Amino acid sequence: MSEVDYCKSPASSQQPKGKKRKQSPSASSQHEGPKYRSQQQQHNQQQHNHNQQQVQQKQHQQVQQPLPQESRHPQTISELFAAVPSSNGSRPNTPTTTSSSTSKRPRSSIEPTAEIYKSRYTTAPPTPSTMLNFSNQNKVTIDLTDSSPNSHATGTVNRTSTPRLPRVPFQPGPHSAAQKLVVKNLRTTVKGSPEVYYEQTWKSLDAALTAIFSGERISTSLEELYRGTENLCRADKSALTYEKLKTRMDGYVGGKLKDELNERAGRSDDEVVVKAVEAAWTKWCSQLNMIRSIFLYLDRSYLLSAPNLQTIWETGLSLFRTHIASDDKIGPRFLRGIFSLFEKDRQSQGAVEISSLRPCIRMLSNLNIYTSDFEPEFISISRDYFSRFAEREAHTKKLAGYLAECDRQLDRESCRCDKFQLDLSTKRELESVLEEQMVENQMLVLTDTESVGALLKETDIKSLASLSSLLNRVGDAGALLKPAWENYIIVHGTSIIQDQDTEMVSHLLEFKSSLDKIWAGPFKKNDDLAYSLRESFSTFINARNPKMQHANNSKPAEMIAKYVDLLLRSGVKALTGSTTRRDRDEAEHANFGDEDAELAIQLENVLDLFRFIHGKDVFEAFYKKDLARRLLMGRSASADAERSMLTKLKTECGSGFTHNLECMFKDMELSKETMNGFKSSKAGIDKSNGVDLNVHILSMSAWPTYPDVPISLPEDLAEYLETFKEFYVEKHKGKKLMWRHALAHCVLKAHFPRGNKELVVSAFQAVVLLLFNSIGPTQSLSYTSIMEASGLPDREINRTLQSLACGKFRVLVKTPRGKDVNKTDTFTLNNSFEDNKFRIKINQIQLKETKEENKETHERVAQDRQYETQAAIIRIMKSRKTIKHVELIQQTIEQTKNRGVLDVSEIKQNIEKLIDKEYMERLEDDVYHYVT
Repeated sequence: MSEVDYCKSPASSQQPKGKKRKQSPSASSQHEGPKYRSQQQQHNQQQHNHNQQQVQQKQHQQVQQPLPQESRHPQTISELFAAVPSSNGSRPNTPTTTSSSTSKRPRSSIEPTAEIYKSRYTTAPPTPSTMLNFSNQNKVTIDLTDSSPNSHATGTVNRTSTPRLPRVPFQPGPHSAAQKLVVKNLRTTVKGSPEVYYEQTWKSLDAALTAIFSGERISTSLEELYRGTENLCRADKSALTYEKLKTRMDGYVGGKLKDELNERAGRSDDEVVVKAVEAAWTKWCSQLNMIRSIFLYLDRSYLLSAPNLQTIWETGLSLFRTHIASDDKIGPRFLRGIFSLFEKDRQSQGAVEISSLRPCIRMLSNLNIYTSDFEPEFISISRDYFSRFAEREAHTKKLAGYLAECDRQLDRESCRCDKFQLDLSTKRELESVLEEQMVENQMLVLTDTESVGALLKETDIKSLASLSSLLNRVGDAGALLKPAWENYIIVHGTSIIQDQDTEMVSHLLEFKSSLDKIWAGPFKKNDDLAYSLRESFSTFINARNPKMQHANNSKPAEMIAKYVDLLLRSGVKALTGSTTRRDRDEAEHANFGDEDAELAIQLENVLDLFRFIHGKDVFEAFYKKDLARRLLMGRSASADAERSMLTKLKTECGSGFTHNLECMFKDMELSKETMNGFKSSKAGIDKSNGVDLNVHILSMSAWPTYPDVPISLPEDLAEYLETFKEFYVEKHKGKKLMWRHALAHCVLKAHFPRGNKELVVSAFQAVVLLLFNSIGPTQSLSYTSIMEASGLPDREINRTLQSLACGKFRVLVKTPRGKDVNKTDTFTLNNSFEDNKFRIKINQIQLKETKEENKETHERVAQDRQYETQAAIIRIMKSRKTIKHVELIQQTIEQTKNRGVLDVSEIKQNIEKLIDKEYMERLEDDVYHYVT
């Protein structure tokens, strides 16, 4: 008997580096390439002759060599399925894992291989070589020759890669014939049936499923279960396997798992149901992972490529959703339990643990019932909860507390969504619910005039910022807060104006500063609120009360002019209060740090108030009067500040408004030049008599009108003034000088028994004091004698004597003593007068404005306004010739609005005056005609 030895050819074998493969000469020389074909034929002939000589000597010898792994027959059932032809006649693919799994099988199990190959050899034609083709492998050539039994390589197996080399023709010898293969001790075995193998494999898989569902240990190794699943899939049993697996999973989830859940939940409350469902979900996910790992090959090779089938994981989720999450009894209780836990977390400020809700939310998302079952009902329940909450909080707390609660709920709800990992869509919906229920539905509470006014009055920046932010969520905060904002400004501003306090402007500046701070901070510079701020300020500052006099209606403009006078006369040192400190901090922050910077900031703030005033003619009158006094008395704190203020007024009101003011500064400069020329002239030097004279030459059209007060000056001073008048008239032909001593001042050198002093007094005070030089130190002068000697009127002499005898520095002694001066009083020089200062200013009373002067200023303004109104009417009539009454009123108001807002009644009165003066005439239908 001869035995076939299967060996790898060099072309297909892969040997480790450094080792040589033992092979027969014929096997190594048969497939070296086409160029060696003739040599191979000679070699085969020689080999054949040699084998014929040795065949009889080794007939009974059996040489056994192990078969290579590549040529060995499949040993496992999966290899069996691969070797057995399928029903359609095609050979299934041999799995790549067969070689590794069968490498350790014994050689005694190769009998089926001999049976299979034997039929091929016996039925093939008598050719020296036979080709066997294996699917998915390199082609194998088996060369069978009639060689002696001693030949070790009677059959050789060579692997060749595609394309295949041409077959070398066999040269038969004299004794060559077809040989029959016989394997000794061949044990016959029954071929395995695919159905039997499937049942056995599924039995193992089913047992594993039972163990998984019971929570027991799987007896079969996971690798064998996986291989079994793989073999079933390779044997085209994937669909049947999936159906059986799905049936088992369905039976378990709908049966045992659901029963355990019902038993655990029972009749407990909904929160217990949540815990039970979450535990069942966790258990099922763990079991499903184990099932998926066993049937992973089925999942990847069959289910993933099938468009109409679910994967194992998706199938498990679908079964859990069908039998448990969407169950008519369990599902609603489970959702109610989740909603109950959310409400408990809201009421207890986050006392619910994360582990109680986060897994449930994740389960709802995985089961794809979050958006369909959970989210809509959760939003609806949240809307009802916050509706009740907002109603309770809005009616039990003040606005500041309610705003804080709104912010707190918004923050907590956002953190709650992050804590329990709710979807972003749910988070956005909850924010919308909060905005709707706590802001939009409570709009009357949030925009209440009194409540918002209280926050503005207290300057509650935090609450106002919260209010603005909440209102911006549902609309325009500026438009919603505008009514309350305007009402607060008008009411509070009107109360400041009606107080008629000397600190009116300081209070207005502080009020304006607080509003600017609120507008720039919490309200984020809203344009609507900025416009409302300007309009509201203009409303209460220019409000006119018909029951009040014109002077009281123009009080803000007057007080602003006096405030500017205080700043320019004394600087920021004269100011006190928070406004000054705040502006000083602003100046230091701007790296100025000096009084000029503080003064500039204060003047700019005052200009903000000045812009709101409609009656700028009143401001102009008082500002001009105060400016004249500062220039004539030399009381300006800073010449640069005076010029800066003049420039700002010119920018605001135009050059026409500041024309007279600029002329005043120009007169002061020309007066200095004139006095320098006079003092250097011969007349000025010869007749000075030790008097240092300074005269201010003023233009009557630019300066305020001052009364001509009669006074009897000392002879030497009167002569010196006459000399200056002659000098000026000679130099400026056609001009006339008129002396106004009301604002004149001088410095007297006084010799008191206790020390010499310099007294800074007015001209009226100087004339009175000089009268005491004509009497003895202890003698006195009566009120009547002083009035006759000085030539002053009764009102002026009363003010002058009161400043000298009843003021802070009493250089005269009044008898009898008292605060008021009477015509029966007598006055004596105070020989005991003393003071630490050498120069003493006594003319403070003169600088103060009297009530009569204030009234005269207002009357003069009213009179000038009438002239301006009549001039505007005449200009309109000249241009239109004929005009209706309503149009004339409107155009007159338009032309005079820069000087102040006029009442319609005042315009009508001026129209009647012009008709009386025959500048215009009234026609029918309220039509006026200009008379040329």
